[in-house]
Amino acid sequence: MQGVGPGTVLGGRYTAARRLQQFARAERWSAHDTTLERAVVVVCFPAADPNADAALDAARRAAGIDNHRLVRILDVGRADDVAFFVEEALPHAHTLTALVADGGLPSEEARRIAGEVATALEAARSRGLHHLRLTPSSVVRTADGTVKLSGLATAAALSGIEEPDAVAASRTDAVGVVAITYAALTSRWPLSPPVVGLDRAPHIVGGVPAPSEIAAGVPGDLDALCRLTLNEDEGPLTPGDFAVQIAPWSPTEVAALGGPPHASRGRTEESAGSSATTVAMPVQRPTPPPQSRDDEPLPGGGSALPAERPGPVPSGAAEQEGGGAGTGAAVAGAVTTVIGTAGHAAGHAAEAAVHKVGTFARAAADRAAEKRAARAEAEEQQAASRISLDDALLAGREEIEPPLPLLPPETAVAPSRDQSKLVVAILAAFVVVATVLGFWGVSHIGSGSGLDLSGTTPTPTRTVTTAPPSTTPTTSSSTTTTSAPATHEPLAIHSVKAYDPEGDGSEHNSELGRIYDGKASTFWSSDGYASSSFGGLKKGVGVVVDLGQPAKVHQVVLTLPDASDVTVYVGDSASRGSATELGSSQGKKGEVTFSAKGDGAAGQYVIVWFTKISQVSDGRFRATLAEVAVS
Repeated sequence: MQGVGPGTVLGGRYTAARRLQQFARAERWSAHDTTLERAVVVVCFPAADPNADAALDAARRAAGIDNHRLVRILDVGRADDVAFFVEEALPHAHTLTALVADGGLPSEEARRIAGEVATALEAARSRGLHHLRLTPSSVVRTADGTVKLSGLATAAALSGIEEPDAVAASRTDAVGVVAITYAALTSRWPLSPPVVGLDRAPHIVGGVPAPSEIAAGVPGDLDALCRLTLNEDEGPLTPGDFAVQIAPWSPTEVAALGGPPHASRGRTEESAGSSATTVAMPVQRPTPPPQSRDDEPLPGGGSALPAERPGPVPSGAAEQEGGGAGTGAAVAGAVTTVIGTAGHAAGHAAEAAVHKVGTFARAAADRAAEKRAARAEAEEQQAASRISLDDALLAGREEIEPPLPLLPPETAVAPSRDQSKLVVAILAAFVVVATVLGFWGVSHIGSGSGLDLSGTTPTPTRTVTTAPPSTTPTTSSSTTTTSAPATHEPLAIHSVKAYDPEGDGSEHNSELGRIYDGKASTFWSSDGYASSSFGGLKKGVGVVVDLGQPAKVHQVVLTLPDASDVTVYVGDSASRGSATELGSSQGKKGEVTFSAKGDGAAGQYVIVWFTKISQVSDGRFRATLAEVAVS
């Protein structure tokens, strides 16, 4: 691409080294990050390209998703006439296209790769992002077996694909991950357009052949999903649906025993007991004669071992043995007899060989049928053992027995005469005591207020305190009132949501409840970024505190676990555009107080806006907030 070559520095820090791939509108280059001293991959394209802005925006949104199954986007930028985004480098990694170049993968490795890709796509779908351009070249397996997905949202943007509505986009990605499964099993690509490096799947009436018609050892559930999705326009509607239907899968790489990981033809799966993890095992086949292999048609359609016919006997052979005509005739007769016997024996041998080969072929077919039946029965048992989430939650519950009585059984027996008399005596004593206490209380009514029950009213007494005379004259116009400092009542927090105006609007929303749970030990953190300035992807992130109704805000107290630059706003809407700045703080951590001037700031929303963040224990830069108190 014009403007990019070995040694070109992009963004003032990324030095291009070697071109890895060239596309119609973009190029991938290995590069070196001179700031952090690490290897990276730079995807660059002309800044004047009509899809450049869409691609950069897609890269910014994809960078906000923190998922280990996605190839991380580290930076986005422009340099002169070149637009680019930076991805993490994956040394010694191979695309799925390269992995299946020599044949399909073991079925359980194909299940694992498809499950990991579907999980990554579902995580992106929950954040409003879709791939829409899924191919085997988008799927990468690293040296340690980790499966990663690249090109999320960016591949479609660079290709000029307009994103459809959410339902259609989810279905497109679901069909794409089924096609990935098909390619992993068969090393054939079933969709259009074709993929460079892979053969196209053969087309038949109704679509493409099922994977089991091309490769051996294909599990029934994967086979059915591929057939229903690719041929009958059914199957999963979202990548998450697909992941649920093929689960569980192995957490680590699955390799076939007795061969390389991608040598899957002629292999099947053997399961040990009811274990959830299956291992690809080679099929044990006897070794028949080369001409009697039951998996290849015989040339010409003839018998497996045709009988050999004896050739003509030379006329001088008998004379050389004997010496006379009679002897020659006898010898010739003997030879003829021997030859006939040998021919007859050869015919029987050939017939026996044909019978033996046919018996072997039938036995091999019977064994294959038995294995298919056993595999189908195991799949039915596995399907029957799968339960729904509701059933799983209720599976451990047991019927609760009636509670034991708190009183002994004899409690229900009618009381005796002595017990009745005792109860009556207790009640009578209670009435007498209540009467005495009542009479005593009535007799003392009014004694504290100077009243006498005899009917006379004593003269009330009153204590008067006289202040000493003041030497300073006072007038009504010079009165001074001193009041204590006003204390503001705390305001209730109705709800909190993430504030990400330059991203996808989501920043670990599941943790927002920790901001007002009253515990300083729990805190909310934003997505991870490559630097304290959000990797150049955005100007800041924050949270919006909803008070539920307009109020006067006098003070906001933040508890910051890590040092940050933060500004607090108050307004009538959940944006900073028309809000009033309450105060700002730079590089502080712990409890930080922001006080309003004058009579306070009016508004329903308090916006906490982070503009510079710190690096946390996982090596990423994140905004963190433990508590918010508003008064």
